[in-house]
Amino acid sequence: MATMGERIKQLRKENGMTQTALAEALGVTKGTVSTWETNSRTPSFEALDSMSDIFKRSFDYIMGRSDDATPRVQSEQEVENLALSQVEDDLTEYALKYARLDGYGREAVEAIIRAEYNRCRAENTLATASAYYGSISVRRETTED
Repeated sequence: MATMGERIKQLRKENGMTQTALAEALGVTKGTVSTWETNSRTPSFEALDSMSDIFKRSFDYIMGRSDDATPRVQSEQEVENLALSQVEDDLTEYALKYARLDGYGREAVEAIIRAEYNRCRAENTLATASAYYGSISVRRETTED
């Protein structure tokens, strides 16, 4: 099976698009598309959703999880599950990066989170507390002497 990067490049070319054209259609930079195609970074859920519309292919096909190129309409529940999966992946990545920061870096991140939380609360744009639930488990690798 193709990697996600290979699949994005293949679909882009099949649709006669340059990296610049795809970037403009998705509202990202050409460099961002390049990082996807080299598997250096993963597109956001929103970018995958837009590519699914542009290329008329399923998320699984674009992501290299399936070789079935048949255009498929995903149910609202499938789209929501994929979005939650992307949120989970992002939060795990952020938690692992946060764990590696020094004290100054952690304080800076916490200050930004507090400020944005307070801004959203003041503007009444916070998601309800019950909208999401879950847990993140972070462990430190131990080395034996």
